[in-house]
Amino acid sequence: MNVFRGLPFAAPPVGPLRFRPPQPAVPWSAPRAATAFGPECAHVVVGLFSDGQGGTVDGQEDCLYLNVYVPAEPASEPRPVMVWIHGGAFTSGAGSLYDASVFARTHGVVVVTTNYRLGALGFLALADLSAESGGTSGNVGLMDQQAALGWVKANIRAFGGDPARVTIAGESAGGMSVCAHLASPTSAGLFQGAIIQSGLCASPGNTVTEPEAERRNVAWAARVGCRTDVLACLRARDAATLLKTAVPGLRPLANLVWSPVYGTPTLPRPLLDAYRSGQFNRVPVLVGTNHDEGRVFVVLASPRGNPISLPLYWGGAGLLTGAGKVSQVLKAYPGRAPGTPALAFATLFTDAVFSCPAVQVSTALSAHVPVYAFEFNDPQAVTTLKVPPGLTSLGAFHGSSLVYVFQTRLSGLADPAAFTPAQRALANDFGSAWAAFVKTGRPASQAAWPPFDPALGNVEVFMPGGAAQRTDVATDHQCGLWSSLGLK
Repeated sequence: MNVFRGLPFAAPPVGPLRFRPPQPAVPWSAPRAATAFGPECAHVVVGLFSDGQGGTVDGQEDCLYLNVYVPAEPASEPRPVMVWIHGGAFTSGAGSLYDASVFARTHGVVVVTTNYRLGALGFLALADLSAESGGTSGNVGLMDQQAALGWVKANIRAFGGDPARVTIAGESAGGMSVCAHLASPTSAGLFQGAIIQSGLCASPGNTVTEPEAERRNVAWAARVGCRTDVLACLRARDAATLLKTAVPGLRPLANLVWSPVYGTPTLPRPLLDAYRSGQFNRVPVLVGTNHDEGRVFVVLASPRGNPISLPLYWGGAGLLTGAGKVSQVLKAYPGRAPGTPALAFATLFTDAVFSCPAVQVSTALSAHVPVYAFEFNDPQAVTTLKVPPGLTSLGAFHGSSLVYVFQTRLSGLADPAAFTPAQRALANDFGSAWAAFVKTGRPASQAAWPPFDPALGNVEVFMPGGAAQRTDVATDHQCGLWSSLGLK
């Protein structure tokens, strides 16, 4: 395996380039060492879905680097390429956290992992920034990803990759990023396939327009201490202050505080609107979620680790659905025996934020392109995480499928050394489906895994013991209820 680490794909976004779209990297002619990962992008070390308040700051602003994993064995033709976009709620994470060596070597593909700017440094929307940047702001983190894809298109042949066979893949915020590239006119031609794992592409509250984001970010800038000559003031502040200052205002529980904004040249319309109208980059799509996504988010309702009480659960449900709809939701997810309030919260969070939005995305896209839907469901997925009070296990929680795809250790999450033989077989099957899609645009033969049909609701479910097509996944997650509520 040959690994090329820390390759710059854009200029360091520092000084006057802070908040600006990525600029070309400075070229070099002398040999360059590619043995060390580049710095992670500056971020606050805090929990999932944090608003960035508190915690310590890690990483640097000079962070626009990527890594290339190339099988050592010679190939008769250029290899297909998978570009991995990391998750982390658009406020944390790095490409270097994912060791793609086993996936690349096992499946004979080139894998690129990349960084992009996070939090306020990557997703600040302000009218002054829009004027400065020619009419857009709020999406420079997404534009960083586009710059990395442009680098791949221009350079990957030198690493044995095929620039005409590039699949973008991502999980969580990375999955939402993949959804955004599907909908972005400025991403056209940069990829030929898309893998969406646990993306929040149609989840409640994540359709913020540029004017909405600008209004709340003016209040945020005031908290930072920048009320006049705002851009100069913000560029003079240290990164830690910017990243640790919370954005004021109430938002739905699942709303990402810093994330792509809509109504811009980069993202003209919300994702579902783009898909339903057919105004997106039409490529084959592999899209799926994990059966128990919400279990890891129980800490949102009880950050101190105490068991979730019924009143606390009711309040959390209201924050997710809004007061006018919560009574219907509580009837469907009562929080009493045979379960617990923690299990009820985890289940409704799974269904409302991940599973049913994924069905919406699959349905909308499938009218225009081949879509292959899946669900990862290992009831005892390997993990090093602590099980929250009120749950007997984390099940197939948010992020749990990644160690099965990459089959390398993910720090703080899971280690494939703990796989049982059945889980090892599951990992082989799951990773092979991804690799087949990267190579051919199909995760398996058409007969074995047909494209998604909204009338059937057919989903490939991956479990220990084997994968199988099922048509009851939407029913399992009560998607009829969420559709009737029209939760957005």
